[in-house]
Amino acid sequence: MGDKDIINLDELKEIMDNDMELIQECFEEFRNDWPEAFGNVANAVQARDASQLDEAAHKIKGTLRYLAAEQASQAAYELELAGKEQNFKDLDAKLLLLEKRGTEVINYIDNF
Repeated sequence: MGDKDIINLDELKEIMDNDMELIQECFEEFRNDWPEAFGNVANAVQARDASQLDEAAHKIKGTLRYLAAEQASQAAYELELAGKEQNFKDLDAKLLLLEKRGTEVINYIDNF
């Protein structure tokens, strides 16, 4: 998977008006917030708590969209939808995918 598949830097620059300092700040904030945010989603999955899952996944999805991390955002959206629909089918696989995509974003940030 290419870097552009993890974070679309062109799109991100457009979102952030080419402000590289702002991009760096947002990356730093995401890096700091990711463990807790992902933990909230994982806890909701483990508890099979649909409303908590909807809320926690929605929050991560929004942040990932803002960072132009489309595949990671899509993985979060799948979990958000599962929460909304109270559909626990394949929930653990969806969580693993979000973890994988989130880790890719973290690695991208670390190498930025």
